[in-house]
Amino acid sequence: MATRAGGVLTELGGGYVDGGRSGCSVSGVVDRYEPWSVNYTHHERTYTSMHMALACDLFAKTSEANVLHRLGDPEWLDAVVTRLAPTPRWTPFPGRRVSEIIDLLGT
Repeated sequence: MATRAGGVLTELGGGYVDGGRSGCSVSGVVDRYEPWSVNYTHHERTYTSMHMALACDLFAKTSEANVLHRLGDPEWLDAVVTRLAPTPRWTPFPGRRVSEIIDLLGT
């Protein structure tokens, strides 16, 4: 979705597509009622489907562990991303890898 070609391919693939300025974003709720959103459409490089799966798993696993605040810690997040970025596309259980890294770095 971050590129014209990506948007076309996503649309042709069927399913729900959220386009426009917030087409590539992560959102949630902070402090019960305060909506929060951040766009990631202008990064220097594109992301693979594995990178996106890892990002989704990272949000899910930190939420399950009640440590979403760690995503706001630049040093912790940098350590997680540094370990996750080289994950090969063919990794069978990316969620398990995310859990292992979170456990390794602590919550």
